[in-house]
Order: sequence, then C-alpha cells, then structure tokens
Amino acid sequence: MACQKVPDPFWTRFGGVAFIDLSEKPTGALKWFLKAPSYLYRAKLGFVFGKRFVMIEHSGRKSGNLYRTVIEVAGRKPEASEYICTSGTGPHADWYRNLQSDGLEAVWVGSGRHADATVRFLEADEAATFMAEYEREHPKTAVKLYDVMGVSYDGTDEDRVRMMTEIPMVAFHIP
Repeated sequence: MACQKVPDPFWTRFGGVAFIDLSEKPTGALKWFLKAPSYLYRAKLGFVFGKRFVMIEHSGRKSGNLYRTVIEVAGRKPEASEYICTSGTGPHADWYRNLQSDGLEAVWVGSGRHADATVRFLEADEAATFMAEYEREHPKTAVKLYDVMGVSYDGTDEDRVRMMTEIPMVAFHIP
C-alpha cells in the first residue's frame, strides 16, 4: 500500500491516482473551492452531502474568531454515535489545532447543527486499527487518500501506526 507524494499540487493525473496534494495548506482557487460546501451547510442544504461529510464550527486558538470547515468522514461508529475524520493536511491544520485548544463550537451533520457535540483525539494505535479496517473495506480509495494526503507506509502494522501520527484522526460524538 505504499504511495508516493504527488510532486505538484495541481498536477492532474488520471487512472485512479489523486489529482491534488493536500499535504500542504491549500491556497488560491483550491482553497476557495474547498470552502464552497460550507455555504451549503449554512443554507441548511448540508443534506446533499449525506453523512459523508460534516461541517465543524470552531474558534480560532489565537483570534477567537468563528471558523467553519467541511471535512470528510472516513467512517462511523454508530454504537458510539461517532463520526471519525482524518486531518488530511496533518497535525498542523488550523481546524485541528483549534480543536486541540478546546475550540469546538458545533458539528453539522446533514442539515442539523449539534452544539452539544464533543471531540475525541484518537491515539495513533486506534487510528491505525481504524485505517486497517478502512483499507480492507475500500482498498482503492485508501491508496488515493494516501496519495492526496502525501503520505505513505510500507504496508506493515507498525509503519501504519507511524503514518497515523502524520495524519491524525478525531472522533466527533453527537449525543
């Protein structure tokens, strides 16, 4: 399952390989494109994304400003009412760092806003176990995901744990 980093963030490739690189913070047109779904959530049209994406509202760790970020759901734990998400740009993503500073304000699922939601940061071992399951269920998508995030590993369980320190996961609990 080893993947190589896409050399150019806007290098378009086909044949099942990622066409953007999210290992770095998006800028310009890509940033605008990635922010567009937040307007649909705010217009109560989040249902078009189903349960595949959530929008989080979070406070800036320095500014205190309210930010909205739409992130992909990598999986769900229905028994725990949790949505599991990956920080595709790594532990330095602004939304991830804001959540680490107790900045979670709400989680939107579909058209519903959940101000009582909580966040849990998964340890690398738990995240690696989850990703191993994800790889078994979605092998082609997992390869594309790693390519987009600019990470790779040698296919061993130990190296998967190492990789999950580069792309940390969070669980949003919706009571």
